[in-house]
Amino acid sequence: MTLAILRGSISHPRSRPAPHLRVLTPTKFTKTHLRVLSTRSTRRLGSTFRNTKLPRHFPHHLQRAAIASMGKRTRTPNQEPIAPNPVPAHAFSVTLEDGTEYTAVTEGLATVLFPKTVAKKDKSGNNVKVDGQVFYNPIQQFNRDLSVLAIKAFGEIFLKEKEDKKKGRKKGGGDGKGRQREVVAGEGDKKQEGARDMEVIPETEGEEKKQDGDTVHERPVKALIPPKFTILDALSATGLRALRYALEIPFVTGTTSNDLDPSASQSMRRNIQYNKTHTAKTIDPALTPDAAMSKIHVETANATHHMYSVLSSPKPRTEEDNANGKPREHHLGRYDVIDLDPFGTAVPFIDAAVQAVSDGGLLCITCTDAGVWASMGYSEKCFSLYGGVPVKGEWSHEAGLRLILYATATAAARHGCAIEPLLSLSIDFYARVFVRVRKSPQEVKKLASTSMIVYNCDSGCGSWRTQSLGKRKEEKNKNGNGTFLKFGLAMAPTTGPECPDCGFPMHLGGPMWSGPLHSPTFITHLLSTLPSQSPEIYQTIPRMTGMLQTALQESTLPDSPFFFLTNRLAHTLHCEAPPMAGFRGALMRLGYTVVRSHCKPASVKTDAPWSVIWEVMRRWVRQGNAPGEEKVREMMSGYRILRFGKEEEEGSARENAKKEKEKEEVERLTALEVVFDETLGKDNERVKGAVRYQMNPTANWGPMTRGRGIEAALKENAAVKEEVEGGESEEGKVSKKASNGSDGTWCI
Repeated sequence: MTLAILRGSISHPRSRPAPHLRVLTPTKFTKTHLRVLSTRSTRRLGSTFRNTKLPRHFPHHLQRAAIASMGKRTRTPNQEPIAPNPVPAHAFSVTLEDGTEYTAVTEGLATVLFPKTVAKKDKSGNNVKVDGQVFYNPIQQFNRDLSVLAIKAFGEIFLKEKEDKKKGRKKGGGDGKGRQREVVAGEGDKKQEGARDMEVIPETEGEEKKQDGDTVHERPVKALIPPKFTILDALSATGLRALRYALEIPFVTGTTSNDLDPSASQSMRRNIQYNKTHTAKTIDPALTPDAAMSKIHVETANATHHMYSVLSSPKPRTEEDNANGKPREHHLGRYDVIDLDPFGTAVPFIDAAVQAVSDGGLLCITCTDAGVWASMGYSEKCFSLYGGVPVKGEWSHEAGLRLILYATATAAARHGCAIEPLLSLSIDFYARVFVRVRKSPQEVKKLASTSMIVYNCDSGCGSWRTQSLGKRKEEKNKNGNGTFLKFGLAMAPTTGPECPDCGFPMHLGGPMWSGPLHSPTFITHLLSTLPSQSPEIYQTIPRMTGMLQTALQESTLPDSPFFFLTNRLAHTLHCEAPPMAGFRGALMRLGYTVVRSHCKPASVKTDAPWSVIWEVMRRWVRQGNAPGEEKVREMMSGYRILRFGKEEEEGSARENAKKEKEKEEVERLTALEVVFDETLGKDNERVKGAVRYQMNPTANWGPMTRGRGIEAALKENAAVKEEVEGGESEEGKVSKKASNGSDGTWCI
């Protein structure tokens, strides 16, 4: 069915259609029209379709319906037009000595070059110019700024622990591990690659110089090599992250920038060379840009293969290798920090990462497949990737974070390692977690008791219940002078198939991580470093401050997962939503802790049970906000919560005992004194100027398209050329362009 036929059938609805055609309503036509334009998702088509002039005879009401169906915002809350495409703030043109033109983008202290055109030969041997635009996504600047400062804060803690451990050893003893290594400077100038300026050890008092005539023989000056701190950027693309780590973290001793695409490795080397000569400064005045860039080593390898390779020692060099001038194998051992930032899920790399990171090291993991771990559309794929089933509800993004942590924890547990989440954030369209990995078989035993199953009443009132997969109990030892943890099996399901609040069906979610999402000590340390950072280098500091402050509040409730929205509660009871401050104040007066969640605005995270939450809502309804029985019918979830139903007839002894217990619970809740104290519930912890929840600043807000190599761009260029020469229609050109997205070689 072509677009012209569809247009005719709608423009002349009274005309008799052909036997094989049918007249579509405006709504059905809009959906069909979108399917005709592209077989891909309408999300990618949105921006192109909105900027495309529709046919002259296309009805105006259908134009509006088609544009609205895209689900994209075109204006800000102030009715200002949104920027159509994310534009880098610091972009300029550069021409290198060989005459090649590049677009340079500066972020932080690093600059990356994107070739404007790339000359290649096609299969026929003809020279073809391909647009070499690299996908620079300024939306991810917050991710990179946060990563630099989080790794820097972690490195300060990590190196301090190393120093304390070294001081705790007996002086002059030990096996050499952790001791300050010494090298002799001078002859051969053999300094470790990437090392900073060494500290010179002064001569001891009373030590005299030996003289032989006019010749003075000095003792070789010993220099201290700084403690090892290495970073792996496993999926580096243009190397922007590795460049920033080397320039903005002064105590880094080595950074490996790895990518599978050879053209990406070539781009990394070009960017390293450019930053050596064109970067004005580093974060440390004593560290020159040339010395900082010398810390970066470029690898062209599969990320998992490279991480597995560090587990074995480098191959010994032979005389033939020395004779042929074969370069030495780059081997830094296990990395102290591994950054995984793929397009989509990071699960395929986690097993190698937990083995390649050092004991007590840091994993920085990004997962951009929120449609898998934060929605019910691909529950089977979520289970195959993360080992758990997602949930449906406002708090699905926090559940997604816990699924990612569960996948990381189980991967680490297989190798006798336990994880400690330092910071876990759901940001925009992706998740970013900072997890510390330690070798601890004793902590691995706690994994079952820190994993849970979720019972979610997503089709009813929206409440949930959680259950641990295992249990642990602290008991006294035989001597009676100590305790130990005894692990066992959890009870059978503690919640039935029906919601105890509204009686609607419950759905399963998980298993997922039930432990804390954040470390308050780490966040406090990270927040203390922000005031001293330059806003010119880290332009996302206001948002970083707001999100970290909210995460710090969350960390006060480590044993209370998930959150809810008051408007969802009001929707269930068909009443007006109570004021946020008043609702928070009512729970706080009852002795419960109430904080926000970083995942969603207007969220309430509390340790109050659902029975108390619904009792507070019932009191709110009785204060003049009653919906009435005519609005809340018997088949609705709020009917039972508001207790509009009549008492059932007497049943069995077990049912009577259950009803008696429920009656006692009702009497206890009725005796509670609920006061909607807005003064007490006012959020006074907000930092002035801090942005806690980001508004979408562009019309095309998202992870953009998957990075592709030059060869893929060449094939696409040839295919488009053939279609244009073959007389493809304008609609087909629009569809092809929308389906393929913007041109790009790598995604950063």
